[in-house]
Amino acid sequence: MSGETNGMRRVGPATGRIGLAGSPRRPGGEGDPGALVVEFAQHTTAGPLHASNEDAICCWSSDGEVLFAIADGVGGHEDGAVASATALESLLETWGAAPSPGSPLKRLRRAVERANLAVYDAGHARMRTTLTVSVIGPRMVTTAHVGDCRLLLFRDGTLRQLTADHNLAARSAQYGLPSATELPDDPGRRLLTRALGQDPYLRIDTLSLTLQPGDRYVQCSDGLATLSGAQIIRILVHHAPIAAAELLIQHARESGGRDDMSVQVMFVSSPVVGQMSAWSGRDLQQSRVPGGGGP
Repeated sequence: MSGETNGMRRVGPATGRIGLAGSPRRPGGEGDPGALVVEFAQHTTAGPLHASNEDAICCWSSDGEVLFAIADGVGGHEDGAVASATALESLLETWGAAPSPGSPLKRLRRAVERANLAVYDAGHARMRTTLTVSVIGPRMVTTAHVGDCRLLLFRDGTLRQLTADHNLAARSAQYGLPSATELPDDPGRRLLTRALGQDPYLRIDTLSLTLQPGDRYVQCSDGLATLSGAQIIRILVHHAPIAAAELLIQHARESGGRDDMSVQVMFVSSPVVGQMSAWSGRDLQQSRVPGGGGP
């Protein structure tokens, strides 16, 4: 189901709990005893000074895996909101089609490449959007990333940023200049070095990581960059995903955030018998991608 309420641009439910089944469920209802479960929440809203939201987010579940994506349309370019919606629409069309051969990483790379071409063609090289997409499967999380949205992992008491920011501030930090962390208002944070839609050929960062029970992932747009690691950790430790998603955005605003803000929070745990989400990605087949108009 899609939603566009109070400035939200979301495909998929706001929250849910999905089993990452490694094998088919047996007739008696018992599934893979070693399967993990992901509990999630996602939220997006326009910045306090923005008339509309150029971010778009989506969640798609099928065949024991769940895909999460965030696209942040670039302000200052033509139709940032259209660019982010176009990227997610193409991504879901490719991912939701009949499974293609190859590993999840190859499938994901192919889907992002097609999303890039969709944005490029729709905007005649004038539209831009970032895109970070993570697929959580039975045993692995696989991510493809372009731009300055982020994937964070809280594991064993440590918070790590798994993706690199593709912006001028991050590039400057590589050469020993002040980093984006040291200068949170650095205008270089708003100057992307990579984005969908600017060229038909795209460099995509990818990663794969083995899941562990207790993992807590945060996938977010750069609107949450004002938050410190300590703030994020406190929220993840003390709150369930739905409350954590709301609090991350609230605290980002209180910390001076003015951009559009999107966040997806995913907690991985061992299964609890009988508590499997009935929601499925098939529910999205009749939905419309945000930005394309509501039903």
